[in-house]
Amino acid sequence: MRRICCLTAALLMCAGLQAQKLPLKELPPLHACVHTDKAELAFPGSREAHDAFLTKLDSLRDGTRSNLNIWHIGGSHVQAGHFSYRIMEDLTSMAPDMKGERGFIFPMRLAHTNSDKSFRTSSEGYWECPMMTRNSEYEKPRYGITGFGATTSDSTARVSFGLGINADSTWTFNRLRVMGYPSAGGSAHPYLIAGSDTLSYTGDWHPESYIFDLPAETDSVDIYFNIPSGETFTLTGFEPISGRRGISYYASGVNGARVRNWLDDAEDLERDLPLVDPDLCIFGLGINDSACKAEDFSPERFKDNYRELIAMIRRQSPDCTFIFITNNDSYRYVRRGMAYNTNARAVQKAMYELAREFDGAVFDQFAIMGGANTVLTWRDCGLIKADKLHFTREGYILMADLLYNAIIQDYNDGLE
Repeated sequence: MRRICCLTAALLMCAGLQAQKLPLKELPPLHACVHTDKAELAFPGSREAHDAFLTKLDSLRDGTRSNLNIWHIGGSHVQAGHFSYRIMEDLTSMAPDMKGERGFIFPMRLAHTNSDKSFRTSSEGYWECPMMTRNSEYEKPRYGITGFGATTSDSTARVSFGLGINADSTWTFNRLRVMGYPSAGGSAHPYLIAGSDTLSYTGDWHPESYIFDLPAETDSVDIYFNIPSGETFTLTGFEPISGRRGISYYASGVNGARVRNWLDDAEDLERDLPLVDPDLCIFGLGINDSACKAEDFSPERFKDNYRELIAMIRRQSPDCTFIFITNNDSYRYVRRGMAYNTNARAVQKAMYELAREFDGAVFDQFAIMGGANTVLTWRDCGLIKADKLHFTREGYILMADLLYNAIIQDYNDGLE
């Protein structure tokens, strides 16, 4: 059983938190198809790295640590935003001072793909935005940690985003990082307008980002671009910065992404990882890697790709710990419709092996659903969409709450 250190225990006692466990998320009445007894963190190897993360959470609670950074990487399950944003809401609502940074923003509509509904975006001008997972007539940009890149030569180009949804302005910021780069040898750059003032950027350690100090706290901003004739600017994302202490949650998700897709842009991804410096990485990659016939899926190649990604993360953050989310039971796209994906159990096994190898945890969605051939039941219960692949909004929120409860229950068990 995990033991908190004497200093942390003393500080928690002074703060009145000695016996106070963190609250679990109250769940709605659940369908019989949801196997809640499987909704826990499994540790097939050592849990030493994860216990170090929980000790960091202790330190965040007692005030001796200012931030805890989480990076969630995946495919469409993450891009949709329902899953990742719900976990972020759960984690940052544990206490009034737990709300850290909001994470990365990208205007996904520029790529003509579904947008995360936890923020709003708009744009003007002409943009080329080929997705990393699609064949394209355009030359693909370097994507970096957001997984997206949009290029424009249009001097009228503008992008706006707002974090206040449905009159909710709990997410505000006073600094903004614009991530991107001009064409080779060019001088194109972003700028902001506040009232009658044009805001200029300042330099930063990151070679392809532009920092703007804003005159006041805000939840929305318009970004313009100074693009000389014959040049382009490639936008790879935004990072609103508040300077708040708490849990900072960064999500990177691209429809159709395999582990290899992220590694294809490894140089820029590794360059961007210090922006997060993750204490915990949640892996949601696997559903697209295994979207093939059983004989075409190689568990060893899948694990080797993960090993490469993990090595990259640990070069930046040596004490980062990992949670592997197994595939959900699903169908896969084929030429004339959908076919049952028989590889979920192979991915489940591979993730348990990776967790054992890297002292990580497993959150077993496949087992929570009941194992093989349960996706139709989940669809009939309204938790999986008609495509028998993606969760509904209710299904994503349920899985997020179950993951949150698994993390917090494991934490609470260590306080006993």
